[in-house]
Amino acid sequence: MAVWDEVRDIIDAGDRRALVERMTALTGDERREVARELPGYLEVLRERAQTGERARQAGWETAGEEDDRWFDVWGRTEPWDDSGELLRIAGAGSLGGAAAVSAWLGRRDLLTTWPSPDGADRRAFGDPGPVVAVLSRRPPEWQAEATVRLVRKIRDGRDPGASLALAMLRRTGIEPPEHDPLVVAWLHEEPRMPFRQDPLLDALLPRIFEAEGVGRTLRDNTGMATELAALGVEGRVRRDLLLDGCVRRFLRGGPAADLSFFVRLHETLDPAPAEVAPRARDYLRLLPTAPGPVAEAALARLRGLPPGTVADPEELGDAMEGLLFRGEVKLVGAGLSWLAELLPREDVDAFAPALATAVTHDSLGIQGRAVRLALKNAGRWGPEAREVFAGLTGSLPGEFGAGFAGAFGGEPASVPVVRRRGGT
Repeated sequence: MAVWDEVRDIIDAGDRRALVERMTALTGDERREVARELPGYLEVLRERAQTGERARQAGWETAGEEDDRWFDVWGRTEPWDDSGELLRIAGAGSLGGAAAVSAWLGRRDLLTTWPSPDGADRRAFGDPGPVVAVLSRRPPEWQAEATVRLVRKIRDGRDPGASLALAMLRRTGIEPPEHDPLVVAWLHEEPRMPFRQDPLLDALLPRIFEAEGVGRTLRDNTGMATELAALGVEGRVRRDLLLDGCVRRFLRGGPAADLSFFVRLHETLDPAPAEVAPRARDYLRLLPTAPGPVAEAALARLRGLPPGTVADPEELGDAMEGLLFRGEVKLVGAGLSWLAELLPREDVDAFAPALATAVTHDSLGIQGRAVRLALKNAGRWGPEAREVFAGLTGSLPGEFGAGFAGAFGGEPASVPVVRRRGGT
């Protein structure tokens, strides 16, 4: 019997184990024979699939939902559906170049399909194990090239070809190429190998803080932050890598929803003051413009630092000014509380622009707190700060304006100042 006839019979029989054994035992001439015949046989199976699909649709049209025949039709797998994985195994073992093999393995018409009555068939490649077993017989350099090509073909986190690419990365041990969809696919992998056991962890974990799409993928994941933090406690992963990754991701910005996982991870890590201090300037940079949950986390960590360890007063004052300009009343209120803690031990004039910003805030509650804080420290402000506050007197309502006029000068408003209430 010709080798192609033998391979074709194994495919028709659906025997994956026998096919793996036969493909790994092929000689060079036998591989070339199978490779020559394989594309034509794909067309034969496609025609079988179309015939089977027509029969399946006819069955659905005549079987009601309460009819036992409906369940028989729904559960039936057509010949083409069964053969996709076998054809991939055959191509992996017979085609010559890494480019040809990776192209064959990525063909969408070799996906396994589970039929659904609503027409939205589920499609995926099956267990990558048999294909990996066949590819593993190729030379190491060839495997490395094919693996890189398979990775580059991943389009998104749910790409059906990702499981094979990830399996080959683990099999070959090569450095994964830079490719954002690979990182997202790794996080989507089902079933996912426990991180502590995954040989890809060291290479891919640092990339979750950079790869596009990771934030969207993990926004609703509540367990991964705990798992990664535990690895940091165990020493399997460096805490510095996780903390630096979170802060770096915060600085890149983006929608709050896409940063929610990284906020969750950061808070689960619960960095100590000794870990926050070296990153204090980065935390300060987050206060003016980062999404609210990120700015709240940064502010909470900065407030936990010992006096004098955050930054020089001018740098701290600039960050505080940006924070107190924000519209979120709760966040600005927390910033004012921090400012009240800082003023007794810092050069107050460095914070005059920040406090002046809060004095003109849309929220009357924030405005009142800022006015009282300015007046409480009235005897400490220098000439320039007093001039700034005097310039605000005419814009303040009622007793606020009168208080500023008495402490800093300026003319209070002759009529009530109408301000938009932003909260209390």
